[in-house]
Amino acid sequence: MQMKLREWMWSYFFIGPNLLFLFVFLVFPLFYTFYLSFFEADIYSSTFVGFDNFSSLFGEELFLKAFVNTFYFVLIIVPCVIVISLVIAAFMQGFHKVSKSFFRLMFYLPVVSTPVVLSLVWAWMYNPSFGIIKYFSEVLGFGSVDVFSGQLSAILALSGIVVTWMVGQPIILYLSGMDGVPKDLYEAAEIDGAGALRTFFSITLPMISHTTLLIVITSTISVFQIFVVIHLITGGGPFHGTESLVYTIYRTAFVSLEFGKASAQSVILFFIILIISLLQFRLMKTKLD
Repeated sequence: MQMKLREWMWSYFFIGPNLLFLFVFLVFPLFYTFYLSFFEADIYSSTFVGFDNFSSLFGEELFLKAFVNTFYFVLIIVPCVIVISLVIAAFMQGFHKVSKSFFRLMFYLPVVSTPVVLSLVWAWMYNPSFGIIKYFSEVLGFGSVDVFSGQLSAILALSGIVVTWMVGQPIILYLSGMDGVPKDLYEAAEIDGAGALRTFFSITLPMISHTTLLIVITSTISVFQIFVVIHLITGGGPFHGTESLVYTIYRTAFVSLEFGKASAQSVILFFIILIISLLQFRLMKTKLD
């Protein structure tokens, strides 16, 4: 009994710092955000207003625009990440082991790099005065192009930037999923005379469907939290055309200092992500069953 108690104490001694970190920086802020969303709060004072923060948001044009913009990012980025990573993984599947490891490393490097650095590099490349994209655009005869001058082009440009650093992890997951497909299925398809495309769509794609659903869920959650690339490159412009929900929350809290309203926006975003994730998990469970 004493030995079990000692083991119990030592186990909590080692996990204690992580539990404390989790509580201080995740659990407590989460519950405090829910609490603060019912108040009209700034730095100096707070007044209980009930659901007024929530009701006012749905009539606010800027919040609704940020809501729509966020869905635009999701609808553009997530399918692109799925298709591009799947195609690249399919091509890499036939590579030699050393070559495959090298390209795994190359595609995964942006995943472990700082989004701030990547965003600044892309901002330099897209610069309408001296960027490398401007240079090649002029060389090809298209003239100087400022992709961030219009809402659609700005959303597409930002989406392309995010895709470049999001495909790394899905490629690794797809490669692992493809390695797990039984080889005898490919041998049977080869005997039956099935071509490479028929084999891919009839065998590989169905066998890695659970991997695809996992990538869809994680990518959707990530894109709903898009912030850094918007903050550093467009600042939500032009005319709030690229402003996302997270960027609106940031501006409401740290520019306008309306912490109660920002908390209400965060709660709405939390439930949007929760509902979409539950629906996707339900779909994944149905597919796996």
